[in-house]
Amino acid sequence: MNRTKTVCIIGSGPSGLTSCKSALESGLEPIVFERKLTFGGVWSLDEPIPWNSMHTNVSHFSMTFSDFQHPEGQDTFLNQKKVYQYLSNYANHFGLFNHIKFGCSVENVKQLENEKWLVEWIDSSSKTTESKIFDFLIVGNGMNNKPKQFPMELLASFTGGYKYSNRYKSPNEYIDKRVLVVGKSCTGLQIASELCNSGSKSVYLYGKGKLNEWALPANNTRIKNILKGKGNERDAKDNGVPLDLITCVRGNVYQMKDLPEKEYNIAMNKFLQQLSGNNCDEASYQNDENNFDKPFQILFTCIDSYIDNIKDGKIKCLSNHLLKGSNGKSIEFLNELDQTTSSVEFDEIIFATGYQLNFSFFEKEILDKLSFNPNDNYVPCLLYKFTFPSNVKNLGFIGIFGTPFFSLMELQSRWVNYVFSGLIDLPSEKEMERGIKEINDIRNAKYKTLFPFKDYVLFSDQLAKEINCLPNFEEMKLNNPDLYDMCFNSVLCSSVFRLSGPFSNEKQALKTINYFNQCNKKVIN
Repeated sequence: MNRTKTVCIIGSGPSGLTSCKSALESGLEPIVFERKLTFGGVWSLDEPIPWNSMHTNVSHFSMTFSDFQHPEGQDTFLNQKKVYQYLSNYANHFGLFNHIKFGCSVENVKQLENEKWLVEWIDSSSKTTESKIFDFLIVGNGMNNKPKQFPMELLASFTGGYKYSNRYKSPNEYIDKRVLVVGKSCTGLQIASELCNSGSKSVYLYGKGKLNEWALPANNTRIKNILKGKGNERDAKDNGVPLDLITCVRGNVYQMKDLPEKEYNIAMNKFLQQLSGNNCDEASYQNDENNFDKPFQILFTCIDSYIDNIKDGKIKCLSNHLLKGSNGKSIEFLNELDQTTSSVEFDEIIFATGYQLNFSFFEKEILDKLSFNPNDNYVPCLLYKFTFPSNVKNLGFIGIFGTPFFSLMELQSRWVNYVFSGLIDLPSEKEMERGIKEINDIRNAKYKTLFPFKDYVLFSDQLAKEINCLPNFEEMKLNNPDLYDMCFNSVLCSSVFRLSGPFSNEKQALKTINYFNQCNKKVIN
């Protein structure tokens, strides 16, 4: 194939790899720039972010590209090595490694008058600065570039040790120590649970609670009883059901998608209340039903004992407290409810404060056009459907939102490359401006949803519609009810988006959808 149009891709994590594959598929010539000497992003084996015992908090069914499946018998929840191996197999299968420049850090990108991109990078092996002009630019360097810094002036006098969660590897170094975990995120609560289960002397979890916050184990042992109408008690004999096999089912989502926002929020909060056992009926962790008309938050954890540890006093939550200062190993907190102060001694602090995007290669003019806010990890840029800027041509973004779902990155990468190759057109300027306004409203909303795109299934179908690969489900229901049942009543299978449209493979897609359906039934039943 004569590939005359070139595309620069920044990053070789899941976003970068699927962007490279989609570029090749579309007849473009990609070059992927990776600053490290290996691929995989946060799943790279030399990447410190995943700690030793860390597993994904969604099942591998939700971390699957549409035309490359995990091997049969794959673990339900994957550790770093398993995700890395899957990405390696994917890259080998589609011949992506020949298009990656390892050890090459992109330092500057500049849009020229002809709307092409001048890209400058430093080659770590030769220590030289090189440059090349590309027709298109894709940014897929991920959300977890650098830890969001905690204001250390409050801890200037603290004499204990501290580190950010991207440097946490094992609870063994915290045995018999008093530990403060800062950040009530999925990462924070998983580390806190692991510490108190592994011999830490005391564990405190500091961070503001959010409205309608539900702590749910990724592998849920209540689901089977709920589905059988036997209440929602945990079944000690049950191996559990991955949460995404219930929450990421198209039929369930479509039943609720047209509800008014308040009715939708009430229905979802009641459902999550049931799934969580009302946060295990822990008194200090109750949500006010008067607020159920507001958006919900799910704290996924692979450790089922999180709230049990709170009940037993092994984890002490400081949700309604403000950190006021420090002296030696003593840290002072203000209780916002009764305005009392207290001091607690700690040997170590672990900051699970999230991450910031690294767009240091962009000039200020471009960042301004993107309305980039480095302190907003929820909606850092104003992009049409989180993918295209409305006022910068030949530029696309992949995975610039917090998501574990590989299929979203793949759909974005297909969309961007299909537009760049001329296979499809972008929406009208008016439509893109309307879409950007919606994203701005999401950014400024008082109450945030779990993901900025609200729902994984609905957003997947929206992206698929943009690239003309969303099946006609009404026709499917009439002509192939068995396939319709699998597409609507099993966990979302990304291969649905290869049944029709550009670069479809109906035979392979049907085989994968059937396999997903069989696995889904086996796990739930």
